[in-house]
Amino acid sequence: SILFPSARLTELYKVPVAGGVTTQVIGTPAEEVNMDPKGKFFLYQDQKGMEDALRKHHTSSVTRDLWRYDVATGKHTNLTAHAGEDRSPVLSPDGKSMYFLSERNGGSFNVYNMPLDNSGKVKAVTSFKGNPVRFLSVAQNGTLCYTYDGEIYTQAQNGKPRKVAIDLFHDDSDQIVRLAATRGAGSAVASPDGKQVAFIYRGEVFVTSVEYNTTKCITNPPQAEDDPTWADNRTLVYSSERNGNWQLVKATIERKEDLNFPNATVIKEEILLPSTTVERALPKFSPDGKKLAFIEDRTKLKVLDMKTNKVTEVTDGSTWYETNGGFNYNWSPDGKWFALEMIGNQRDPYSDVGIVSAEGGKVTNLTASGYFSENPKWVLEGNAILFQTNRYGMRSHASWGSQDDVVLCFVNQDAYDKYRLNKEDYELFKELEKEQKKEADKKKEADKKKDDKKADDKKKDEVKAVNVELDGIEDRIVRLTPNSSSIASAMLTNDGENLYYLSKFEGGFDLWKLDMRKHSTKLINKMNTGSAHMQMSKDGKEIFVLGGTMNKITVAGDKVTPITYQGTFKMDLAAEREYMFEHVHRQVSKRFYNLNFHGVNWDALTEVYRKFLPHINNNYDFANLLSEYLGELNVSHTGGRFYPTSGEATACLGLLFDMNYAGKGLKVDEVLAKGPFSKSTSKVKPGVDTANQRYR
Repeated sequence: SILFPSARLTELYKVPVAGGVTTQVIGTPAEEVNMDPKGKFFLYQDQKGMEDALRKHHTSSVTRDLWRYDVATGKHTNLTAHAGEDRSPVLSPDGKSMYFLSERNGGSFNVYNMPLDNSGKVKAVTSFKGNPVRFLSVAQNGTLCYTYDGEIYTQAQNGKPRKVAIDLFHDDSDQIVRLAATRGAGSAVASPDGKQVAFIYRGEVFVTSVEYNTTKCITNPPQAEDDPTWADNRTLVYSSERNGNWQLVKATIERKEDLNFPNATVIKEEILLPSTTVERALPKFSPDGKKLAFIEDRTKLKVLDMKTNKVTEVTDGSTWYETNGGFNYNWSPDGKWFALEMIGNQRDPYSDVGIVSAEGGKVTNLTASGYFSENPKWVLEGNAILFQTNRYGMRSHASWGSQDDVVLCFVNQDAYDKYRLNKEDYELFKELEKEQKKEADKKKEADKKKDDKKADDKKKDEVKAVNVELDGIEDRIVRLTPNSSSIASAMLTNDGENLYYLSKFEGGFDLWKLDMRKHSTKLINKMNTGSAHMQMSKDGKEIFVLGGTMNKITVAGDKVTPITYQGTFKMDLAAEREYMFEHVHRQVSKRFYNLNFHGVNWDALTEVYRKFLPHINNNYDFANLLSEYLGELNVSHTGGRFYPTSGEATACLGLLFDMNYAGKGLKVDEVLAKGPFSKSTSKVKPGVDTANQRYR
């Protein structure tokens, strides 16, 4: 459109019925065009902006008006300039008036009539309550036809609405289909031994082998599961919305003979801390697998002792305001601390990175920048916290398009001092450490007794305590990436020598490597992947890139190995749509910002729209149902969406054509600068007729 370069704001064209040249009529959006039989004018509804078409009861600046366009003069005349929705104009048989749908008089959509020469004389034709009237048309004899509450009605001139009796019979089978999961995984996590990856696909939990593509779907309810986490190589916990409430579910391989999930024959499930009212999600096991952290009611971080079943509150919900499901957090290697996202100084939605004891207490804000800081993770054996922030690059000041950097916060002065050493001093320091370790090993060997084997084994299992020095921690924050960009995830090697990160400069995200001492960057792999996150293996030798497509990086040599998966599962599509409908109902009930739901009875409306579910057998109609349902709330950015499978793509030539040209082919009006034809050798110039010619 000449108003805005978007396919959602369309232009109007015409083409002869017998075929021929396509001609532009107007360059502004014109929907539901209704033509005068003589071709002198047409009626249309405008589109001023991008709002859900089925939003109701609003008087915003994007509400539609009805217009008359005179073909001879090119004049547009606004027929219904009032604060509210007017749409679907149809011309009366005599051409003197129009029927249309409107939310006038404080009600829902009804049919109105208005003389074309007297826009002030509007008369209501129907007076339905509740659901809107849709799909208006008129016959040559003046009989109206429209839908209301899922039924088709006709109405003669000066008559009353009459429901059309329609009987439908069908013998469709149950909508149970077999689906394949080969790409497009959601949240994913590698097992402690690095041999399995658990991931979410279409709301189900799958586990695949890293070395092979053997994949098993370990859940199959229509309700969604999410956020898998490993206790050990035989135990998973994930969140599930079964029974109408997010709960924690533990899955365990039952038979000792089954060595992993992809090849398991019996998997036992158990709900942890069952409740019908309290939501629990985003579980993460402590490094030793003995405790399970989770987010309760979307804002509170808590910890469950798996042995005693005792629950400890870590944060009370005052550091997070969003209700979209939770926030990112991670355990320290010793299980004594959490690094987490938080809202500092009441600057929602701008998140900071904080640190808090696993026993609870005050959350210390590490960043307090006023910009987004997110995705914290512990690195360098717990001596630092790695995260991403947009405080340095292009910032999102009440808009979009910010760029990120990878940042490191040292939790103690000793680690920070080591980082600040130059290359020569750092090499000397490493040599000194080696010598000190040799001396310590000699002393340990000399002091070793015959009966201390058990004590030695115990020491091997002990994890070095993380030394957190909060005093002055805000001054130990270092920007690592040399330039800002769109970054999906990052990971620092255990020795702190190299930073791997996923950055997007063109197309999808690619894998980059930064040498921390030489400060040189290198493109490791053109992955061209979608959003993903990185996870370090337990021994630090491998990094997993987990997302829609998954890879394993061998740190020694930077070898990238794809992780493929081939899962199949059955899905009851009708049950899935029913679950999604109930999910929407619960989301709005718990999260809608206005406790009065903008004056509507949300539970009653739910029953009104639920009755249509058994009659819907495709996602296009289901998306429309959700838009009608959510449209009752009268809020923006709300509704159902249907995205069809992409069709054949057309070329982007960088050419604008003369829309008034009536000859054969197309006449070039303008060659866009820096486009495919904007070359000195190109024969395509303004004024060129493309008929029967070949150009480049």
